[in-house]
Amino acid sequence: MKELGIVVLVCLLAGCANSTVAPTKPALVDNLPSIGELAGTPEAELPEPPTLDAALVARGQQLYAVHCASCHGAKLEGEADWQQPNADGSFRAPPHDATGHTWHHGDALLLETIRLGGERLPAEIGTSAMPAFSGTLTVDEMDAILTYIKSSWPADIRAAQWEMTVRSQANP
Repeated sequence: MKELGIVVLVCLLAGCANSTVAPTKPALVDNLPSIGELAGTPEAELPEPPTLDAALVARGQQLYAVHCASCHGAKLEGEADWQQPNADGSFRAPPHDATGHTWHHGDALLLETIRLGGERLPAEIGTSAMPAFSGTLTVDEMDAILTYIKSSWPADIRAAQWEMTVRSQANP
């Protein structure tokens, strides 16, 4: 299971640019197996993605504008050439819309990323200028930001990310 965690972390950092595994068959990527197919678990056993609370989405949008948009873009678009490292080897801010890799990861990893920022990365992986928000945002505020980000995704992308969340909780 430790190996899976390392693979997920490397995929997160590399932007899943060359990944051959995706959580499901989203509209943006064709011919990839779902996690259910890979794990041998029927997708029908997964609970439906939760309904996003409109008030939480609105709160998250406000918080995102203040704390995240300066790096990740006002429209969740990320930095230009986000899959290319900076001259110092650090990672650029990826997009959080459906074109990025955020939706490839479960809620726990995404919330940990917000909470710990770049300091969560092992030295052998690289660096990130993302600040840790654990001293700035509450857990509820971080959840609101993530809920806002999810609200921008099409239904199939939300379902894929929900599948990743459920499966990562079942197999920590």
